[in-house]
Amino acid sequence: MALRTRMVKQVTWVAEDEETRASRREELCELDGLLMQLEEVNVRGSVVPVRLLLALRRHGIAINRQASVPDLIEAVFTAQERYMRRPEGDIPAFSSAARFRRIA
Repeated sequence: MALRTRMVKQVTWVAEDEETRASRREELCELDGLLMQLEEVNVRGSVVPVRLLLALRRHGIAINRQASVPDLIEAVFTAQERYMRRPEGDIPAFSSAARFRRIA
């Protein structure tokens, strides 16, 4: 019986200083909180409060009052992508020109 081995590409990460890491994690935690609030609004079938819409805008999520809750949830997921670390050499799923997704 022949033994086969395969080489696995080693993944490396760009070094990150503690201040950058803390800032990135803080933004992700805030977006997680907004996501939980949106999920609660969705489960209850209620209207998105204005304070929540304003908080979304503060995080660079451009929306309007007619956007559906699932659209807003998807926009938060898109915003979170900006803060996810990627291995060296990995190309982000979004372009720098399209940092913020607009919901009509």
